[in-house]
Amino acid sequence: MKMKLSVAGLMLLALAGCAAKPEEKPAAPAEPPPVEAPKPPPTDITLDASDLTALQTALKEATGKPIQETVTWTNPQTGRQGTVKMLRDGFDAKNRPCREFHSVVFQGQLFRHQTGFICRQPDGSWEVVDGVDYPVRERK
Repeated sequence: MKMKLSVAGLMLLALAGCAAKPEEKPAAPAEPPPVEAPKPPPTDITLDASDLTALQTALKEATGKPIQETVTWTNPQTGRQGTVKMLRDGFDAKNRPCREFHSVVFQGQLFRHQTGFICRQPDGSWEVVDGVDYPVRERK
């Protein structure tokens, strides 16, 4: 019987020792990667080649429209868009038919506008002969 008690006592001690054994803590999770700061909004509008092509196409289309009729363009590659309209007809010093135009390019909350003159060449094509770019502004 002593032996049974000893074995039973050892089993109780072994179980008690297991219960008293401190639990292992799981490893701390790795720190999350740093969060990238958001990019600041653009402060300028720079047209790429595809924007210029879209703008030139709209300008050419606007030469065939009545005065004050707006032609819009959109470039899905860059997300930029704009408008062009002819303001008035006239002639230059070479007696070529010319039109004064106004164009606006939009990018997000920014816009830039330009005014200028486009004149018909002897071959029938139109050429921008004068233009003024104005500073970029924010839409309100």
